[in-house]
Amino acid sequence: MNSSLYDREHLRPRGVLDRIPFRNKNVPSAWLLVVTMTLVMTIVYGSSFSFSVFLKPLSEWSGWARTSISGAYAISLWTSGLLAVLMGALTDKYGPRIVLALGGLFGGLGYLVLSGTSELWHLYAGFAVIAVNTSACWTPITATISRWFSDKRVLALGIVTGGIGLGQMIMPPLSTFLIESTEWRTAYLVLAILTWVIVIPAAIPAKHSPEDTDGVSTGSVQSEITLSNPVVTKLQGNDWTFAEALRTPVFWMLVCLNILVAATLFMAGIHIAAYATDAGISASSAALVLTTMGGSNILSKVLVGTLATRRGSKFSLFAFLVMETLALFLFAGTSELWMFFAVAALFGCGIGGTAPPMTAMVAEYFGLRSVGVIMGVIGIGWAAGCSLGTVMGDLIFDASGSYSIAFLMAGGMAVLALFLALILRAPRKQSAAYSQAVSD
Repeated sequence: MNSSLYDREHLRPRGVLDRIPFRNKNVPSAWLLVVTMTLVMTIVYGSSFSFSVFLKPLSEWSGWARTSISGAYAISLWTSGLLAVLMGALTDKYGPRIVLALGGLFGGLGYLVLSGTSELWHLYAGFAVIAVNTSACWTPITATISRWFSDKRVLALGIVTGGIGLGQMIMPPLSTFLIESTEWRTAYLVLAILTWVIVIPAAIPAKHSPEDTDGVSTGSVQSEITLSNPVVTKLQGNDWTFAEALRTPVFWMLVCLNILVAATLFMAGIHIAAYATDAGISASSAALVLTTMGGSNILSKVLVGTLATRRGSKFSLFAFLVMETLALFLFAGTSELWMFFAVAALFGCGIGGTAPPMTAMVAEYFGLRSVGVIMGVIGIGWAAGCSLGTVMGDLIFDASGSYSIAFLMAGGMAVLALFLALILRAPRKQSAAYSQAVSD
């Protein structure tokens, strides 16, 4: 193998794409997909993160311990992770449209159940139904975007996952306004309606891959090359099956990395509003802290796309993890409103910049053949981390009466994530077809 022609970061031969004709027939289709999937992310994850502003009102209304309430949310996250494997496999086979539409249907039903809660088990039932929606969102969307984009993959994923930050800016303040002006039941009812009227129609343009449009999109592997070109066929030999990926240490390192990052995200994202109000901050100001976190999250998507294009996914991931780690340790000593805004901005930027490169690395390391199911299984690690961060925060609060220790523990987990990011290396697969393509 000629090492000078081999791009170790992206596992493809340098210069091959330059020798193949361009086809840019369906540029609008690719970016329309990005826009609609960003909208889905905004509603689904913005509504999910709004749990932070429901936690205290639910506790005060019911008298239930915060751990019991957050337990319902944590189980939902864990269930979502388990279902993500199925959703990834269904997306690989049938495409994202039907998966996203069914997810939107179940999501609306779940929020409708929550609006009628009178017993604790109703809360658990509602969040269990919502788990279908969240599982039908992340894996199908990121797997589909990964299929459509290659050189601009991190940028496209950054824009789409930026919908999470946008949702964090919009949905918690909206929910807070509805809770304060009416009640929490009405707020959940509004979330149900928004999920139905936005997520289901937004699923209509979602297509599995550029081939489904009888053409190709800009920035994708298929847009830069003719699909029938023999070099493409050879390069496809580097795609890993799920069973092959499962046997690599890198796969399990990515699972552990997702656990750690998700735990730190949900430690801050879910508990920061309650942490702020416990410090004497008003509920509306606490919601604006979440908005600040979401705004910096969006900014980070632009930054990480640019940085990854120049320095690669791994470097970008490490850089943003450093910001996140610093913010978590600063949160432990935060008490003033201006400090909450400043640290939330730092944390939002750091955590927001981790998701696009982590997601892109799955396609870069294992190819596109089984990307949906591989992302789905890695997503179990993400869900486990989400559940861990959610429950751990409230367990520590119920035991100590403060979230400070929880944020210190989250900072320690972020340090472990930094170590894993530092030692990540792309797996090697020397198939005969791939070796021949590289040598050519």
